[in-house]
Amino acid sequence: MKKIILTAMVAVCAMTANAQVWMGGALGFDVTDFENGAKNQTTFKFTPEVGYSFNEKWDAAIALGISRINNQNGVKEKSYTQFSINPYARYTFAQAGIASFFVDGGFAYELLDPKHGDSVNGFYIGVRPGVKVALSDKVCLVSHLGYFGYETVEDTYNKFGFGVDNNTIDFGLYWAF
Repeated sequence: MKKIILTAMVAVCAMTANAQVWMGGALGFDVTDFENGAKNQTTFKFTPEVGYSFNEKWDAAIALGISRINNQNGVKEKSYTQFSINPYARYTFAQAGIASFFVDGGFAYELLDPKHGDSVNGFYIGVRPGVKVALSDKVCLVSHLGYFGYETVEDTYNKFGFGVDNNTIDFGLYWAF
């Protein structure tokens, strides 16, 4: 039994010898002003994440998000808070100087809590391509550039697709230690 435990400990130490932990995330804010006199829609989003680099090609991470949307589409009664948890794996497939190109594959669970009404569950599964730019040995700028996947929100909609638009591009900052 002692040999099995010792072997398992050596295996874990060998796997983590070249590993690197990183943390970061994204922060966003926008205001939409409607021309028809409706209320302004404001959105605030905060998504911290922590990850683990196994080697130069593979990472695993988890992102926790909170978003607040006030006056969705200009309607005062349509405000909600959204909570999400998103574990994913990242595969880096190419590198050019300080830039690395990757694809994240994972799933997300979302809880939408409207100001008026019952909470709604949502799920997403898919892949997101992106680019990471190493600003230094410890700091990276990361951007996702689209999606390909499936999303469903309870009693609301099911969506399958791919694309790049202003809702699928994001930027984040990571710090490795």
